[in-house]
Amino acid sequence: MSRVDFTAVCLGALIMTVSAALTGFALASARTAATRNDVWCEATVVEEHTCREWLLGGYRARNPRRALRWTRAQAQRLADRIDPSPHARWAAPGTVHPYEGGTLDAAALLRCWQLDTTAHRDALHALEGGGFYILTAPDDDGLRYRISARSLSAGTRW
Repeated sequence: MSRVDFTAVCLGALIMTVSAALTGFALASARTAATRNDVWCEATVVEEHTCREWLLGGYRARNPRRALRWTRAQAQRLADRIDPSPHARWAAPGTVHPYEGGTLDAAALLRCWQLDTTAHRDALHALEGGGFYILTAPDDDGLRYRISARSLSAGTRW
């Protein structure tokens, strides 16, 4: 097994352990006593070939505007983790290089969406109407990063 594969396996195991613990707590919390405007938000990563999904974070927003604020922050957070700046403070000089190549750039898509006011207006409209909104950003490694928000109003089934 190559060094990259071993690192990916270890990271996957860590994410799976943490997400299993968080998923039970987060879903139980989200399903209790939802008010009319509550929105459940999630950031997940899905491995395309195995269809395994890991919860990276969840948030119960009191209204659609707070949900949109959280999803925008998660888009920026994920983009910075997927493709960090070469000048990131946590990286030793010269260790991080700009992304080059590949046809799918998940970080660029997330950064672009984070600034797209038309997409935000559409998401807000869907959430205010009791619906849901999903942003999916695929990459060349077979991963799909998803940021989603769904209304927890009484009439919504999920």
